[in-house]
Amino acid sequence: MPAASNARVTSIDALDDFRAKLLVYIERARRLLDDVNDDVIRTRVWLQSDRLPHWKKQVWLKQKQLAMADQELMTARLSDMPEAVQARRLVVNRCKAALKETEERLDRVKEWVKRYGSFVEPKTKVVVQMRQLLDHDLIKALAFLENAAATLTDYAGIRKTTQPAGDSAGDPTTASDTLSPDGSNQSNT
Repeated sequence: MPAASNARVTSIDALDDFRAKLLVYIERARRLLDDVNDDVIRTRVWLQSDRLPHWKKQVWLKQKQLAMADQELMTARLSDMPEAVQARRLVVNRCKAALKETEERLDRVKEWVKRYGSFVEPKTKVVVQMRQLLDHDLIKALAFLENAAATLTDYAGIRKTTQPAGDSAGDPTTASDTLSPDGSNQSNT
């Protein structure tokens, strides 16, 4: 009894479909990973060049407002008007609270700028590793699938051309002489 060492290749459409879907996946994943990486960079730039100067300016403005409120309180004290002094004290207290809140926000931004490199960027190494996987390993997988499809197409084409002329069914698996995967002829008899 002969060994059944012949492959029955009838269609490679599933292999081609998988390759096409893998290619779409790679492109989508690349865009997504690039977006994540861009967001990390954009956030760092935003913290350093937008938020930090903004809150520094706000602290400066609040200090200026507090200085003006203090000056007005001194003027009210010199005018010896108790209700004006009381109103100016409320303004000074509001200015001090606003300055304190603004300084706290500035401190938070400074802390984020300082910690961003050690807190966020190490987590982006996973993104870089995924991008390398896409750019190297999955590209190799695509090449392998393309070569496998070409090899199977060639194999199926060779088998069809070696069928006997009397085989009217056209089924390559019923030919009396077929090629084995190593290319040698094998007889079914």
